[in-house]
Amino acid sequence: MTPLRLSNEFADVILRIVATGNGERLEIISPRRGTSIRVDPVVLEALTWQSTEVFTRMLEGSIGPATL
Repeated sequence: MTPLRLSNEFADVILRIVATGNGERLEIISPRRGTSIRVDPVVLEALTWQSTEVFTRMLEGSIGPATL
């Protein structure tokens, strides 16, 4: 599968499916920050349970963790 890149003036991420010993994961890479995370389908589904207010609160007053 070809990686998918999403970006705007605030963020830039690359999404790709990665096969692991425990099944497929979605890898989310932030080239600007040099960080990444792999999440399984359970975590992705849990995101759908959240309201937009949860994400708004998570992002308020923060631009994420400092880069190293």
